[in-house]
Amino acid sequence: MTIKQILSSENAFYKHQSVYENVTRRELDSIKPIERPIYTHNTESKLWRVVKDIFSIIIFPIGLCRLIHSVAGTLVVQNASLTKRSAAEATELRKEVDLNDAWKVKRISVAVDGYIIDATIIGKASTFRNGRWVLASNGNYTFYEHHLQNDSFKQILSHLDGNAILFNYPGVGSSTGMPNRNAMAKAYRAMLHFLEDQENGIGAKEIIGYGHSLGGGVQGDALLSHELKPHVKYVFVKSRTFSDVCTVVSDFVKNDRLASLVKPLGWNISSVESSKRLKAPEIIMQTAAVTDYADISNRSNLIIDDGVISAKASLAKSLLEDTNPFNGNKYFLGVPESHNIPLRNPTHLVEKINEMLARQ
Repeated sequence: MTIKQILSSENAFYKHQSVYENVTRRELDSIKPIERPIYTHNTESKLWRVVKDIFSIIIFPIGLCRLIHSVAGTLVVQNASLTKRSAAEATELRKEVDLNDAWKVKRISVAVDGYIIDATIIGKASTFRNGRWVLASNGNYTFYEHHLQNDSFKQILSHLDGNAILFNYPGVGSSTGMPNRNAMAKAYRAMLHFLEDQENGIGAKEIIGYGHSLGGGVQGDALLSHELKPHVKYVFVKSRTFSDVCTVVSDFVKNDRLASLVKPLGWNISSVESSKRLKAPEIIMQTAAVTDYADISNRSNLIIDDGVISAKASLAKSLLEDTNPFNGNKYFLGVPESHNIPLRNPTHLVEKINEMLARQ
């Protein structure tokens, strides 16, 4: 069966509740990703990957640099240097999913350049055919499985009348590999291709990219080398995202020289640069001194520390106070919630998303 048939045909995966429960419970309870990928998106040949690995072994400095980059990634991306522990924690979260809920879940895997990306589709029988999809990219110390238990995220989906794809970065949860900046961007692009692909993928008509914190940085990094499709409407949301990793690290360690090591390690993701180059509509949310959700496009002075990212290190403040021009199709949303607190009411955000989609 194709993914479209799996989601919305007469034999869709959720049509018979007893079968759905038995199959889905078995899939969710497995610590391993789904063995057969539902979609493959390779950007390089297997031979080239093997050649690179051989050179990494033969030429010691190359291998050492790759190793250091990956080790640093376990700190930047997830405190998951022990992959088995990470996968076990994610599996326990999946075991708690209520399969009698109106929300239907389908665990899948997507292959990209030797990695297997563990993912889950979530939606309702009434929305799987409507073509509206959210692609969520996680913040630090977060598994996609947290969203499966997150009523706030489901509330956003309900207000959007949409579906979502959730996934874990390489080396996080049950996704294979090690945290690697390039691999993270590839994973995001693979999911985006899966949504956009009209023939072998989901064939989405509208895509809302929702990246929280680090997820906003990964989203921007991935979009730097992704060509948006003319037949798809897009809106990208960055929720409480940093300007660049180096600035955030500097805030934490209080040492600019130490923080500057982020650059040679290859982890200085710049959300500012990627945002300025993005051609699609974009909503940038940041904690602000507001009592309700408000447009802060001309009021960067209202942006405050959110408990994790300081005002000066936020994407919103950096863009608003940048003297160089950027793509004007942006909306700056001030929210009262701190960094990891869910929106108490997503109505304002959803209305803006709908407005941006309607203009395309």
